[in-house]
Amino acid sequence: MKAKKGRKKTRLQGGFIITSLLDVFTIMLLYLMKSYSSEGSILTNADNLVLPNSISTKRPTDVNLQISVTEDMVCVDNAPCCPTEDVRKIPQENPDPIAQKLYERLDSKYRQEEEMVKLGALNKVEGKITIQVDKNIDFDVVYKIMNTCGKVGYNNMNFAVMEREGAS
Repeated sequence: MKAKKGRKKTRLQGGFIITSLLDVFTIMLLYLMKSYSSEGSILTNADNLVLPNSISTKRPTDVNLQISVTEDMVCVDNAPCCPTEDVRKIPQENPDPIAQKLYERLDSKYRQEEEMVKLGALNKVEGKITIQVDKNIDFDVVYKIMNTCGKVGYNNMNFAVMEREGAS
């Protein structure tokens, strides 16, 4: 058999046209960069929670343990802990009011932080906590929650508030 000399096989080349794909990805990247908020929220707002207004413009810089207190429930890191009614029922004349279920949950979190210090993941347990309280909650409930946090070791407390319109 003789090979035919005048004909060459032409090989069809297929594939993606990379230039148009790069254009699409560039446009998507620019859109996402433009719409990205550089002052994103570190806190996650609890459901059914209306924070009090404040003229403070200080924004959180660290991610801390969070407690949210609504009319119905006290949550630790968005996980239900105990009904708010249980905290309300603690007698006001009690000189050292502690919400027992909240105490147990916070104590567990505090021990986890201590273990992280032992493992070297944290330098020290700082005792920082952020408290989100519905603006309609009585101060008596807030006081009992603050006392419980302090008894566990979370003494560095910050309160989450909404920035008032026009405050800048």
